[in-house]
Amino acid sequence: MRRIVLTLALVLCLAGNALAENLLVAAGAGYKKLVTDLAAAFEKGSGVKTELSFGNMGQVTTQAKAGGVIDVVVGEKGFLEAAGLSFAGTAPIGRGILVVAWPKGKTLAAPADIAKPEVKRLAMPDPQKAIYGKAAAEYLEKSGLAKAVADKLLVVATVPQVTTYVVSGEVDAGFINRTDVTGLGERIGGFLEVDPALYAPIEIVAGSLAGAPHAAAAGKFAAFLATDEAKAIAVKNGM
Repeated sequence: MRRIVLTLALVLCLAGNALAENLLVAAGAGYKKLVTDLAAAFEKGSGVKTELSFGNMGQVTTQAKAGGVIDVVVGEKGFLEAAGLSFAGTAPIGRGILVVAWPKGKTLAAPADIAKPEVKRLAMPDPQKAIYGKAAAEYLEKSGLAKAVADKLLVVATVPQVTTYVVSGEVDAGFINRTDVTGLGERIGGFLEVDPALYAPIEIVAGSLAGAPHAAAAGKFAAFLATDEAKAIAVKNGM
């Protein structure tokens, strides 16, 4: 009888684990803190175990297209649609804001100061791989600064890489997003928002992939993003 009870207990335990809800959310590296905060609050409130994957958006979309693993992708709506991903639905998170940041010991009075001689190295994410790189390129063209800064540009893959260069003082300024710069505090000299009229709107969404392995959990995450709690987290993270 004891063996029967133990066997039944083991079977029930395994069945419980098999039925437990899980969710895998993938996002661009520049949204690590935002997505981590959202996932933690969602998991706490729903009980759905939420795992996260970060990288440049090229890597994220490639993994998402492979199918069978990722449930939700967080990124810029237009970029995700252009990547050819198929979504069961998308949930808005907020609007991305482009900023120019600089290291300790430097000061910019306006974003256009990046063209001044004292700014010798200017970092930006790759316009082909990161939406904020694309936004930065649009800003430089529309503001008429592209030629003035062409020789000082350092193009890297992701927003966090630009942030690293700014924090370390290896560049005199860099284009990143307000989400990534939030929380850096005294680690940098400061930042200024770029005129949003000089680059296309950046709409950040969470897309539930069509055929997601955990579609029900993805639906719950989308519903969570519409709550006041999720919106407050987005605002706190610079959305």
